[in-house]
Amino acid sequence: MNEDCTQRNEEVSCSAVEAPFGIAKPVFGRSFVVLDKSFLDAVSSAQLRYYAQTGITFGVTDVLMYELMRKRDDDQRTRSLFKLSDVQELVLLPGVGEMFREEGETRKPASSVLKARRPKITPDSESSEPFPLTPSEMRAVERRTVDLKNKRVPGIIEIWRELGSMPELKGVCQTDIPEKLTLLELEILNDRESMRKFYANHAPPPFPPSSLIDERWACFRWIQVYLLAGVDFFRRHGVHSEPNREKVMHELLDLDYTITALLVGGLASCEKRIQQRFRFLRPDGFVLRGPF
Repeated sequence: MNEDCTQRNEEVSCSAVEAPFGIAKPVFGRSFVVLDKSFLDAVSSAQLRYYAQTGITFGVTDVLMYELMRKRDDDQRTRSLFKLSDVQELVLLPGVGEMFREEGETRKPASSVLKARRPKITPDSESSEPFPLTPSEMRAVERRTVDLKNKRVPGIIEIWRELGSMPELKGVCQTDIPEKLTLLELEILNDRESMRKFYANHAPPPFPPSSLIDERWACFRWIQVYLLAGVDFFRRHGVHSEPNREKVMHELLDLDYTITALLVGGLASCEKRIQQRFRFLRPDGFVLRGPF
């Protein structure tokens, strides 16, 4: 990445898709937000309904549904799903992987092509369990968990550790590292061409060419979010210390929430780190922090 971070992305706020995922741009006082598990856990059904009645549309992601389905506590999962089933202003958003495939095929921002759907979250009145998991759903959850633990977590730790070999950090005195990391964060935020170059060096076909992408694209936001998380990782762990892999797995799930929230322009979360990254990369965005 370039050391010169003077190029400021003045177009960031105005380059957003007007109706992301087919949800019309909200009028004044209303917002479209991605709902994460921390927020869903923190609010009651009445509070969630209240937010919806004020005009907020909640976007549900595949990450949220995965987190709910992998819960061992069936009662807690049931309570969460009852909350969702009680809200009309709810839409189901495409997963990040689906967005990548769409952008590769259409050469357009996924949020301008893919459409949100109304989720079908209704209790089963004929079953002893209101929201039973089907065998295929249980297998899908298990496959995703195995992939996270055995592939994505080790892979991203290795990539983040390589940050120490970047020209900006290699051979830097320990006392100068905080300043260098701050400059890297500003470059991730401000220098679109630097992000495109990084993307061009790492994106395999059939991903869209780097010249096309900007803040409207899921693949561009993926680069920003993962690099920013990598800087955080390096700041906390350095090159040699071993991180808690369960925490890294949760971190990867949080990053998927963040990517989608950046495309939508709104976030409902009680997690400070997710809020901070979202605000940093989308200063014009809206954050719903919960009832505290």
